[in-house]
Amino acid sequence: MPDEVTCIMCPLGCSVEVLIDGQEVSVTKGCRCKEGMKFVKMEAVFPGRILTTTMRTDRPDFPLLPVRSNKEISKDKLLSCVRTISEQHVRTPVTLGQTVVENILDLGVDIIACRSIPIV
Repeated sequence: MPDEVTCIMCPLGCSVEVLIDGQEVSVTKGCRCKEGMKFVKMEAVFPGRILTTTMRTDRPDFPLLPVRSNKEISKDKLLSCVRTISEQHVRTPVTLGQTVVENILDLGVDIIACRSIPIV
């Protein structure tokens, strides 16, 4: 029985049926473009997303630092990652691109700063 995946590569939002047979993923109907085809096949095997959130700092004038993952994280691990990040804080100064959480939840993914916070 085919799984249904909604493509998010363009505004059309195609509803695509995919069959997964071991490692083989085939699209049975619904996809209208090449980019969508790539997305749907990947989504069926590894539904991952870049995590974007904020992290507390030690500065009252910059209380939150925007952060993101450097790689996609499986959708089923996103909430656990956000909880882990919310329990921590980063010491300033911080530079754009600096790793602020290394290898979160042993996933092989780092959390990096999306802006710099200079020394006071």
